[in-house]
Amino acid sequence: MKERKAGRDGPSVLRFKARLFRHPKTAKASSPGTLLLDVPDVVSKRARSSGMTTVEGTINGHPFRATLEPNTSAGHWLPVNKAMRQGADADVGDTVQLAILEPEPEPIMPGDLRVALTASDKAKTLWKDLTPIGRTDWIRWIVSAKQPETRARRITRTVEQLSEGKRRPCCVNIYEFMMARIPTNVSRRKSSDE
Repeated sequence: MKERKAGRDGPSVLRFKARLFRHPKTAKASSPGTLLLDVPDVVSKRARSSGMTTVEGTINGHPFRATLEPNTSAGHWLPVNKAMRQGADADVGDTVQLAILEPEPEPIMPGDLRVALTASDKAKTLWKDLTPIGRTDWIRWIVSAKQPETRARRITRTVEQLSEGKRRPCCVNIYEFMMARIPTNVSRRKSSDE
């Protein structure tokens, strides 16, 4: 497994290869359904959870956000759904290349967003109820604005949408965020076995 430390504003990238397999309970099924791959222990430990935890990364260059699940050997495996398989051009038995972003601490709420949330009790209450990844998506959407006017509009829209009970921003592009932090020197073709 290789690790690349990201720039000062991003997480480490954990790279490894793994073989896709069927869940032991569904190994005799004719349809592949969701496949799995074992995650190396070092990645499992950095997931900061012994239970289920969400990770972001690429599989054969295809971006994904998925949940690591505890496996039967005190580690984790990663379910690989149909969209991930198709994006990676891989199927059961294939070895794939993965790049997973090490989980980041939750970003600090920007001051302008903090001020804007004080104007709406509903928005502020829902903000506190969001999961860390939910709050991270809102913050990523706001800070990715290139112009101050765009950022101001996004903050206003964030307060409005939270007040309406919306838990995720409509337009955040998590894949663009991931791809900016994971160099794309990985081929999107099937990887050969080592």
